[in-house]
Amino acid sequence: MPLAPPKTAPPRTSPGPFAFATFATLIAGFVDAVGYAHLGGLFLSFMSGNSTRLGIALGEEQWTGALHAATVIASFVLGAFLGTLLSLVAGSWKLVLILFVEVALFALATSLVAMDAGFAALLPVSIAMGLQNSVHQVIGGADIGKSFVTGALFGMGQALAKCLTGTAKHTEWLAYAASWGSFVVGALIGALALSHFGLTNTMGAACALLLVLAIIALFAHRRLARPVTIQS
Repeated sequence: MPLAPPKTAPPRTSPGPFAFATFATLIAGFVDAVGYAHLGGLFLSFMSGNSTRLGIALGEEQWTGALHAATVIASFVLGAFLGTLLSLVAGSWKLVLILFVEVALFALATSLVAMDAGFAALLPVSIAMGLQNSVHQVIGGADIGKSFVTGALFGMGQALAKCLTGTAKHTEWLAYAASWGSFVVGALIGALALSHFGLTNTMGAACALLLVLAIIALFAHRRLARPVTIQS
């Protein structure tokens, strides 16, 4: 009688990467709220909104507004381009490298804000958000850590339908819900911080939060470099 193949152990529950990825999304929401207030209705990570603003500005012949929207979008694309190149070069260290590059870009933006550089001050943050979207976590079947809020909401609805039909676990839609919720909470915190502490201090705080994230990634990069499934 042939021996049955050995059973493989189920994936181990690991809430660490989940918390890390949702915190990265919170930072994206945080800077989006700051960018919206400082850039006159433009976002630093939510490019769907900026693309809509670009189309409206072009239709209304608001050339300055169209140029600003196009510049922010181009900055984000540049960040995604650079992030992808860095990911290919750095291998398993890609998350650490990209996060520290983001910290440098946030520090540059904070300095430009302190020097009252105007519209251009926050463009390094948009580049950083493009970088951040080039690395992400797949947790419970959900792509977490990006700033694509529409995709998160669609994924949540899709995962709920799959859960109802028994083709997905509850953790999948919950992961998408956590991603969306962390973005909204980040935007709330960013708006409150901006109103109470001003733009320079708020950007400094965002830079400090990102530095904490980068340091965590430095010491836990092996766990964070691979997809993790949270068991229900």
